[in-house]
Amino acid sequence: MIRKQALSALLSAALICSAGAYGTANAADTTAHTVTVYDFDGKVMATLSVNDGAALDLSGVDTSKLEQHLNVYTQIGFSSWSSYPAKITADTSVYALYKKMTISLDSKPKKTEYYSKEGNIDLGGLRVTITVNKQLPEKDEQGKFKVENEVINIESKCTTVPATLSEAFAAGKSAQVKVYPIDSEKEILTYDISYFPEIGDVDMNGAVNASDASEILKFYSLVSTGGTPEYKGDQQKRADIDKNGKVDSNDASIVLVYYSAASTGQDTNLDKLLAGKQKL
Repeated sequence: MIRKQALSALLSAALICSAGAYGTANAADTTAHTVTVYDFDGKVMATLSVNDGAALDLSGVDTSKLEQHLNVYTQIGFSSWSSYPAKITADTSVYALYKKMTISLDSKPKKTEYYSKEGNIDLGGLRVTITVNKQLPEKDEQGKFKVENEVINIESKCTTVPATLSEAFAAGKSAQVKVYPIDSEKEILTYDISYFPEIGDVDMNGAVNASDASEILKFYSLVSTGGTPEYKGDQQKRADIDKNGKVDSNDASIVLVYYSAASTGQDTNLDKLLAGKQKL
């Protein structure tokens, strides 16, 4: 027969063993799920093990490697993560979403010929934009992440080298201008400009006055009656003040306005006059 004391000891030992077995089983029952993190191209960036019911922490995933230049004017980078559950209860896939920015030249400056060395390069007519393509967490009917597009005008932020006309024409009557977008070390446009101070001096005597207006009207009258003017050298270019491709009474009027301003000590910057920025 088993004594009571011995039976009691056996029962106690059994209870201790039973408690240890259950504790081990509970620890082993803790389930871990695999979270696979993909880059923009669907390649695996990281594989994480997350306990069942735990929140996903992606702060340790290095997204800096996603920042890159696809070409000189296009940059792509990390924007956000795709949607995922607040608590992980199954194997999960998470995707990095991108923001792509492309700088483009849409139109060039209109003014390429200058009659004065005063002021800065005129970028009127220039259009430079940044197109931003941003992936959204929502997917379309094909199962692809939707993309939000935005176009931003940045021509007002562009700079030129050289910046001023005096710099551009310091060594001659022609120059090359480079246009740089904001914060860019690579130009978006390179174009040529020229300096033509002889504009308006139709009689080629070194001054612009009423005599030049008279010369213009003579040419205009001859053309109006079916005649053909005999221009000397660049005389026709000097006479076509408004650059509309013909010599007419409007050119003579501009010369007279210019001459009147010069006679009264006003600013006679012909570039400003023709741009409509100043009334002489």
